[in-house]
Amino acid sequence: MEWWGKMVVPVRNVWIRVAKRLGIRKTGLVKLRHDVRTCEYEDVHVLWDMLKKNETEITRSAAGKKKGRAWSIANWARCAPFLYRGV
Repeated sequence: MEWWGKMVVPVRNVWIRVAKRLGIRKTGLVKLRHDVRTCEYEDVHVLWDMLKKNETEITRSAAGKKKGRAWSIANWARCAPFLYRGV
C-alpha cells in the first residue's frame, strides 16, 4: 500500500493538467468570465472592461521592465572586465 501513496499525488497532478487543457475542469477565472458575460447588469460589464484594460496596461508595462533588466545585465556583463582590472 505504500506505493499507492506515492502514486496518488503525481497521477492527480497529471489529471488536473489534462482536465484543464481539455476544458473539463475550469479554473475560477473561467467561471468568473462566464458569469460576467451572462450578467444582465451594465455596471458589471463596465467594471469588467475596466479590469481588462488595467490588466493589459500592467502586462505591457511589465514586458518593458523585463526588457530593461536584460539590457542592464548585458551592460553589466560588458563592463565587468573593466571593473576588476585594478584588483
